[in-house]
Amino acid sequence: MKVGIYLRGLSPETGGGYTFERDVLQALVEISMESSHEFVLFSPKKSESDSLLPPDIRNLLTHVIVQPRPKPWLSRAIGKVGRHLGWKKGVESGTSHSLSDAIVRENIEFLWFLTPIHHPVDIPYIATIWDIQHRVQPWFPEVGTWTEWIGREKYISQYVQRAAYIIAPNQVARDEIAFYYQIPPERFILLPHPVPRITLQEPKQMAEILEKYQLTRQGYLLYPAQFWPHKNHVNLLRALKVLKEEYKISFPLVLTGSDKGNLRHVLACAKELGVDERVRFLGFVSREDLIALYQGAFALTFLSLFGPENLPPLEAFVCGCPVIVARVAGAQEQFSDAVLMVDGTRPDEIAGAIKSLCNNPELRDRLIGKGHVRAAAFTAKNYVRGVFAALDRFTAIRQNWGIEYVSKKG
Repeated sequence: MKVGIYLRGLSPETGGGYTFERDVLQALVEISMESSHEFVLFSPKKSESDSLLPPDIRNLLTHVIVQPRPKPWLSRAIGKVGRHLGWKKGVESGTSHSLSDAIVRENIEFLWFLTPIHHPVDIPYIATIWDIQHRVQPWFPEVGTWTEWIGREKYISQYVQRAAYIIAPNQVARDEIAFYYQIPPERFILLPHPVPRITLQEPKQMAEILEKYQLTRQGYLLYPAQFWPHKNHVNLLRALKVLKEEYKISFPLVLTGSDKGNLRHVLACAKELGVDERVRFLGFVSREDLIALYQGAFALTFLSLFGPENLPPLEAFVCGCPVIVARVAGAQEQFSDAVLMVDGTRPDEIAGAIKSLCNNPELRDRLIGKGHVRAAAFTAKNYVRGVFAALDRFTAIRQNWGIEYVSKKG
């Protein structure tokens, strides 16, 4: 089949979304010879996709610049999803060619939406869904205010219900999507989120970066997360207070990430709890600096209350940083026994996990070892191979009509 790939081109500030797009595209380039399908890359003209593309991608893929013209309600919905993923602006409109026009012009038979960002098309497609937390936990304001919830629901429901296949990261995600949207199980592809490609910092470089932030190796806790309410910063701050008052352990906490409207509240809580002097707010940091922060941290305290999967613990695995995570749906499936799991709403449990790492160096070393093993199981190449297999299965169905049938019907 001639397969289109829709790449939105997320900015580096999105963190995991940007890394995902970059790594999957690189893997596609490296193993493209394993597939009999022809691929065409579509991306918006004003996206940052060029910075994502591997240098040799144009030798293997046709790259078509398009700018879809969504309906007004869909434009608003896409803007909401996009802002949650970190776009600086919503979808632009008014250019001369839509994605549907480009699909017909390029004779595309099947489309793969690389991320949850999509536009209406008339051909079969693979939908990618990372979570439906607006359904699972609608009380969080970033997904549950009336207009936000309605926009997400309208956007996601039509996307998944019309998909030939849906990529879900694990069994929990599949069960949630199937339950809320009545999707039969045979339309799912279970593909765990690939572990990012990471180039570790050399000891000298790492030392220089830590010195820049006035940090010492294994002398701080790390939590890289944008400041959304579901990231659960406040319970981590409360755990710091418990850690000091009950166990006489006084770790600094390093917080990185962009403000999504909740930073002021987190700052106020830190001051109210009396832990503000031990909390470092670094804002958005470069990829190189973040890797050094992982490598130098005593532990990653990743306490997001959203699942069913999360990326930073996988990055920490690669960097040799032990991980404490909140026990959310999907966490056991994603991380197995390579992390310490806690009730993210219980500061005493969070503090107890940190204490156990302090008192038991062997436990810390064991988690680091298990993290390396776990990380090796989730590669971008395996992710792409899973998509190749789905495309192979669908070929026998798609051969029953030509591209001209869709264009005439439209």
